[in-house]
Amino acid sequence: MSDRRPDEPRRGEPTRRQKLKPFEYLVFAAGVGIFIGLIVMLSLRDVVLTLVFGGVGFIVTLLLIATLMLAIKPKGRSSADLDQRDGFEP
Repeated sequence: MSDRRPDEPRRGEPTRRQKLKPFEYLVFAAGVGIFIGLIVMLSLRDVVLTLVFGGVGFIVTLLLIATLMLAIKPKGRSSADLDQRDGFEP
């Protein structure tokens, strides 16, 4: 028998929050794209420009989020700790 609770992930297995993190970034970028599309639609009333600007806003936001996530390391974690957790040997 295991002492692990049923809702507790196994060692090395990502938590539910870690699994949903990429989805949160996509939803945020989609929200920004829709917002930009609405602004363009309400001001110019052109569907093609709305789709183009909304798509560009989505892609730029997604790239910006990805770049910022690469530049930020978690609080209190050294790169050696992160490498060890990811299975890389120093």
